Amino acid sequence: MQHHSGWVIAVLVAALPLAGCGKGTAKTVPEAPAIVEKQDSGIGRITLKGRAAERIGIEFVEVTKSGQRLEAPYNALLYDASGGEWVFISPQPNVFTRTAIKVELIEGDRIYFSKGPAVGTKLVTFGIAQLYGIEFGVGK
Repeated sequence: MQHHSGWVIAVLVAALPLAGCGKGTAKTVPEAPAIVEKQDSGIGRITLKGRAAERIGIEFVEVTKSGQRLEAPYNALLYDASGGEWVFISPQPNVFTRTAIKVELIEGDRIYFSKGPAVGTKLVTFGIAQLYGIEFGVGK
């Protein structure tokens, strides 16, 4: 009887790799949640797919004007490793581009800048760190 049980075990072990080969078990590669297209400037244009923007929790505000300066909330500001000052704009739904600004003054929770996106431009105020990571492939 032991002879037969050894044979049965050998057949079962040999069949294990075939266990998942049935109909309907094909695995599909999920769609990437973001596409990054490098522009001529070297800055990436990020397009979030599906519900990625919702999962990140991206929030916006529009650029306003105060006197001669452009104004936005401080949480829209991003500094890079070299001290460059940036914001992420959203020219279209689920599309984001990092844009350089020139901060003139930070007062409380507001930034005032002389160079940057025009009044009415949508700025990202929440989710900028995630967008920066997506642009540069952090975490891959």
